Amino acid sequence: MKRLFVVLVVIGSVNTALVWLVRPAQLGIGILLAWSLALIELAGVSYLLRWGDQRISILTKKVEGIRHEETPAHVLLSPHDPFYQLALQINYLQTHQRKVQRKMAGQNQEFATLLDYLPIGVMVIDRYRKVELANPAMEQFLQQQISPRRHPFTQDVHQFELASLINTALNEAATQHRVLKLPGTPNERTVDAQAIYTATSQDYFQVLVLLYDVTEVYAVEQMQVDFVSNASHELKTPVTAISGFAKTLLAGAKDDPEKLTEFLEIIDQQSERLVELINDVLTISHLESGNAVELAAVPVGQQIEMQVALLKPLAAVNQVTLVNQVPHDFVANTDQHKFDQILKNVLGNAIKYNRPDGQVVLTEQLTDRDWTLRIADTGIGISPQDQLRVFERFYRAEVSHSNQRVSGSGLGLAIVRELVESLNGKIDLQSELGVGTTVTLTFPRQALTPNK
Repeated sequence: MKRLFVVLVVIGSVNTALVWLVRPAQLGIGILLAWSLALIELAGVSYLLRWGDQRISILTKKVEGIRHEETPAHVLLSPHDPFYQLALQINYLQTHQRKVQRKMAGQNQEFATLLDYLPIGVMVIDRYRKVELANPAMEQFLQQQISPRRHPFTQDVHQFELASLINTALNEAATQHRVLKLPGTPNERTVDAQAIYTATSQDYFQVLVLLYDVTEVYAVEQMQVDFVSNASHELKTPVTAISGFAKTLLAGAKDDPEKLTEFLEIIDQQSERLVELINDVLTISHLESGNAVELAAVPVGQQIEMQVALLKPLAAVNQVTLVNQVPHDFVANTDQHKFDQILKNVLGNAIKYNRPDGQVVLTEQLTDRDWTLRIADTGIGISPQDQLRVFERFYRAEVSHSNQRVSGSGLGLAIVRELVESLNGKIDLQSELGVGTTVTLTFPRQALTPNK
């Protein structure tokens, strides 16, 4: 209202000044007309001001809506409107903002999905030592449900070494790295932990904690170390025996015919053991290198008959009867060479670990989905504690309860397990001391896809 009064005074004064300059005969009437015209002009100005205020109000509300991330409707004005270009640019700004918001929402969703399914534990800690972000993998590592609200990281990190790693990164403003063990159920985990210090300014910094599960990597490395150690030990025994008896013969024992024959037999036996051990180690090496599986329709019945015939002399020496109940015309889809190795190892063990006048019975079973070969013996059996480890490399079951001395590399059943798994099969061992052992081999009937 005050603004309109000022405008009226200004217009009236200008009109009065013009009348005064013209000096009409009726000066009073001229001044009255001047102020009347000022009122008319004021009405026009008032209309224009209200019209402009309405436009400004509409555009202001739209900008406020954009600022508050609302979605107000576009402002539609006539191309001849003086506010048309301004309204057009504001509409463009809103459209661009929507595109940016949709893009950011998509990226945030992708980021959240990535974090949820990432097998690496991720935690972000701010300069106040509070957790800003953590993914489900980190919860599994810490075995602790992490609150989405900001809270001190010590509420979640209870392991001293990991907490110390994070504190060191925060205090020294430097990235830290360490391999440590985290307690867990059922087993503890070996993790590669990194506390990465990142700073965007002097006053703002974060620590990104990453946990990688390297339990299997370290287990494989330990298995390799154990394998080399065990292989060296097993190789040393026959080599030492061969070297010792050879030197004894050279020292003069060769002149005694009885000693010569005895020592040469021992050297021959140890040489065979050495060759068997080397062959088994090479077999393990080939299996680990991923040699191909060559599948074909194999006459399994005939292969079993052949192996039974080849092992009959060994069975006769051990006074064991071989009973083959697998049909001669039984055919299955498998790898012939690998199956022969499996059969030779399992059947050989059933003979060597049997008792005098014992039996080894071979049977088969066929279903719609798979076929099974069962090899049952009446031997000395395996204790429950040994059954858990008989498939380990270089492990030999305790046979002190029997009077038998059984030679071998300790790799036979380890090789069998590797071969069976390469054929997508399963192996099951059931045994009872003094009763015997049954090994069940199960393979799928359908055509397999070679996986090794």
